[in-house]
Amino acid sequence: MFRGTRVAVEGLATESGIVARVVQISDCHLGPRADYRLAGVRTYSSFQEVLASIVEDTRPDLVMVSGDIAAHGYPEAYRYFSACMEASRLDYRWLAGNHDDFPLMLQCDALPPYEPETTLPGWKVLSLNTAQPGQVGGHLPDQELAFLDRALSVARDQHIAIFMHHPPLAVGCRWLDGQRVANGAALAEVLHGHDNVRGIFTGHVHQEGSFEFEGIPLYTTPSTCFQFAANSEDFALANLPPGFRRLALYDDGRIATDVEFLANSGEKVDTSVHGY
Repeated sequence: MFRGTRVAVEGLATESGIVARVVQISDCHLGPRADYRLAGVRTYSSFQEVLASIVEDTRPDLVMVSGDIAAHGYPEAYRYFSACMEASRLDYRWLAGNHDDFPLMLQCDALPPYEPETTLPGWKVLSLNTAQPGQVGGHLPDQELAFLDRALSVARDQHIAIFMHHPPLAVGCRWLDGQRVANGAALAEVLHGHDNVRGIFTGHVHQEGSFEFEGIPLYTTPSTCFQFAANSEDFALANLPPGFRRLALYDDGRIATDVEFLANSGEKVDTSVHGY
């Protein structure tokens, strides 16, 4: 199993060869009110805590938001989210998760337009939409696979980082593994035709993980509210605080990445919860 390279914050900031710094946040699960709670956590407050930490310590070139911004597709959640992101002055891109309402997000004036391609120096960052209306599990429709194949061909001289909500492989949690991208083999087939993808980054599983998918490093990223217990057979929550992932993109195609969990979060998860 591939283990992700870990670097200190100072390394991300000063190491030679870095051309861009990216932060991934995921699974915010914001509700229709600022005091909305999920598993005991005020998700709006934990999201604000994460943003404050990013602004204070990281100041990335780009923030990738990998889905489940809203707990149940609430339009108010997207307005809360947009207002916080605008106040942070961070450049960001978003994609939908299974708890989001993608058509609503596309029409929401508060959100910037959906942009599945972002160019950074020597790099292209791509987003894939794995969310299916009314379904918990992930799937990549033909148009998404065609988009990926075309984008990888056009950017054949650039390094590629891919972001999606659902992972395309098992992460070791029986109850979550049935929700992975159902047609991961189709994704693998597209990737086999190209050699410029340097890393894949996903959300959904609310936990930090490092894997390998078809020879490509793949990372799962913790939630900005609460985490699922690793290696669990059934639904279980971990006693871990909100978190996010940092990436340093190098001119030679390397990716250095680590995960930051908030040391002094004001939110505490209720681990006795058996679902949400």
